[in-house]
Amino acid sequence: MPSDSDLLTEARRMLAAGRRREARTLLEPLVSRTGCEPSIVRQLAELEIEEGEGERALGRLRPLEAAGDDEAAFLAARADAALGRLAEARSGFVALRARLGTPSAMLEVHLAAVEQRLGDTQGALAALHRAIALEPTLAPAHESLAGLLVSFDLPAQARTALEQAVAVLPGNGRLWAMLARVLSDLGDSEAALASASAAARAAAGDAGTWRQAGALFAEYWRWEDADRALAEASRLDPGLPATETLRSVVKQELGDTAGALAALERARARDPGDLHAALGERLILPQVYEDDSDLARWRERYTEGLAAMVREIPRWLERAPDVFQLHRNNFLLAYQGEDDRELQRAHSGFIARLAERAHPQWREERRVAFPLDRRIRIGFVGAIFRDCTAGRYFERWVTGLDPARFERFVYHTAPLSDDFTRRISAASEHFATLRAGTAEAAARIDSDRLDVLLHPEVGMTPMSYVLAALRLAPVQCAGWGHPVTTGSDVIDRYITCAMMEPPGGSSHYVEPLLALPGLGVDYAMPPAPQRASRADFGLPASGRLYLCAQSLFKVHPDMDALVADVIEGDPQAVVAFFQAPVAAITRRFADRLQRTLAKRAIPARGQVKFLPRMNGEYFRRVVGICDVVLDTVHWSGGNTSLDAFAAATPVVTLPGRFMRGRQTAAMLAAMGLTELVAANSRDYVRIALDTARDRDRNAALREAIVRNRQALFDRPEAIAALQDALEAAVAAKS
Repeated sequence: MPSDSDLLTEARRMLAAGRRREARTLLEPLVSRTGCEPSIVRQLAELEIEEGEGERALGRLRPLEAAGDDEAAFLAARADAALGRLAEARSGFVALRARLGTPSAMLEVHLAAVEQRLGDTQGALAALHRAIALEPTLAPAHESLAGLLVSFDLPAQARTALEQAVAVLPGNGRLWAMLARVLSDLGDSEAALASASAAARAAAGDAGTWRQAGALFAEYWRWEDADRALAEASRLDPGLPATETLRSVVKQELGDTAGALAALERARARDPGDLHAALGERLILPQVYEDDSDLARWRERYTEGLAAMVREIPRWLERAPDVFQLHRNNFLLAYQGEDDRELQRAHSGFIARLAERAHPQWREERRVAFPLDRRIRIGFVGAIFRDCTAGRYFERWVTGLDPARFERFVYHTAPLSDDFTRRISAASEHFATLRAGTAEAAARIDSDRLDVLLHPEVGMTPMSYVLAALRLAPVQCAGWGHPVTTGSDVIDRYITCAMMEPPGGSSHYVEPLLALPGLGVDYAMPPAPQRASRADFGLPASGRLYLCAQSLFKVHPDMDALVADVIEGDPQAVVAFFQAPVAAITRRFADRLQRTLAKRAIPARGQVKFLPRMNGEYFRRVVGICDVVLDTVHWSGGNTSLDAFAAATPVVTLPGRFMRGRQTAAMLAAMGLTELVAANSRDYVRIALDTARDRDRNAALREAIVRNRQALFDRPEAIAALQDALEAAVAAKS
């Protein structure tokens, strides 16, 4: 028969393996015996404390404590803390510390937690510093110290504390993961990724650390690294929704839709009530469709899935706060080329219902709280305040506002910061990086008591959808960083460009439109690219070069026939695309295009090329050596077309039904170059072929672009109109 000591050892082994019920089954009979060893009583009491049975634990511990058992006194103070009796817990810890012959680092860690809950920040910090001084390799002390510093918005101090921690505990993956998160919040992307890699190397069997490392890699679009880390987290803790829902996002970005659905299925099997898994499984969309019929099937699936989520709203209201942790958006919906108004309304309405249940104060109507004898307090929130497409579009919406009329608050939610970010920060009265979470971001914005909150892009991130469903300012506006209606009932104006909207365009939006003149922005003229040759980019020296510059997920299946027509109509044509961030998506798109060419019996002779992804100067160099840019249908170029005009390269476009398919057409109209705007598909191909083949026409168009492009760049009229419109909107709410 096993001895008590053997049974205690076995119970502790089970506890280490997470088998708490089995451990209790062993311990409870032992405790009931007369003369049971105190160590067994203490072990069972500690288990009861951790499982929320503090009163039961205290009943076992008090006799031992009265007999002078210091370990029992320590556990009794922990039980008091677990029961919310914080003053008693603090007294217990302090009394025990006074009589111990040898100071205890773990006692200081638990005392710090109590001090923090009592609101004594300095007391908590002092206790943790004592713990680390007593035992420099005590990981919980370092974790608690860093967590406390982060909770009090002291990320620089948290960074220092964590760098000191990993210096003495280089093999602790949790500490590396915490450091990676803090570095990300501070905008140090290079150091954050290095720390995430160190966390993965040190994670060993800790599923949580692998998941945190995967999340960091995903934030920086390191999809393969994220996939590997999350696969290990899934192996160690199969089906955990927090892992599998994030893994589904990564799989989707990798072009593995089947893998994404499999991850979501594992999550729903483990927790059928998980909001993230249900929403992800029902609303998932691929990046590249096989053809038009495949697109239609996915749209029908999405529509039915969203309707099911709305029907089940009572079920999801039970876990309403989960909406603030969503890490999936419906960004890809807008690229299907259809009217998304009602789908967006339903999606935003679903989020709003959950958000209102969790935080009703963030859905209540507001009025301007101060008389208008002061500057208007305007906030801008989003992930675009960096060098990116939307950032370049809307920078001067922030920096161009008159500081005598507007007090600017910028809330930067991206993990990246660059010179662009620093420029916006320097031009704003208030600049904050909000990385803690969506609820925390909402609380911060709410506390600043804004008059106006402007979302330049709603749809690029999960946080943007949730924030746009909240009422955080009396006047709320959305911009066209993601040019589709937000669907939100609390966005008062959708700021658009008058020249880009089709007749009757307001019917595509839930929100009333505020149409700005010109291109609606004050876009800085990009520098002209340096001279380049085709050989610089591995392109053939002969033939005519057509460039389709959009990301591959923007290339609608309807575009394939136009590309085939160009290749068929010009035996010397080479059509270039840019690769997707991951190879699988590029392959899927290339296969789709090749099927179109094969159906037309167009023999393969190297007419299609894929260039590495590039930005800025190198992108404009490529555009500059092309004969013509082929604008994509349904979703036209914005920043890419402006870069093309900066490089003096003609762009042929076919305007779509919605604003998002008409941006290039508006730019060409502003320059008086409507001859590059097609009336239909056949006209599009004719213009593209004529522009590429007729060298004199091509040269004349380039000269006209150079002569007239100032109509697009460095135009302050839109900012002046925006200021007046915002002042009028605030006055109406005062």
